Amino acid sequence: MTPLNEGEVIWRDGQLEIGRLLAERYTGASDEDLPALDRLDACIAGWQSDDDSRVDVNVLINGVGVAFGEHLARQARLQWVIATDDHGSDLALHGQPGDILVFPASTVAKRVVAGETAFVQSLYSSLVSGIEDRRRGGAADQ
Repeated sequence: MTPLNEGEVIWRDGQLEIGRLLAERYTGASDEDLPALDRLDACIAGWQSDDDSRVDVNVLINGVGVAFGEHLARQARLQWVIATDDHGSDLALHGQPGDILVFPASTVAKRVVAGETAFVQSLYSSLVSGIEDRRRGGAADQ
């Protein structure tokens, strides 16, 4: 794992702005820097019911995924990193204690591709709870 370099920070921040713009498009909310979790759920539902003018799925996944990740980073005291494994490199969140590693955009992508809706808030609660358990030395898997 490596900390984000300057270009990666700029990209992540751009995705946060896209998440904000998606929330504005699908929920009318334009007064928040980081869209609330329920607005991220509404973005996904709105995108899924949108017509042919909807944004590319990758734009949705990255915008919502990074905004979702920023909520996790703030609540669970995680740091943005680039994690590399046998499959390549990806934006992730890492934290100690517990050697916690979360891939927020990939987590969102799997559910969007499967057609799931209304998962952001429950997934957030589940991940925060699991992270807290792991930090307390519990057996929660991440």
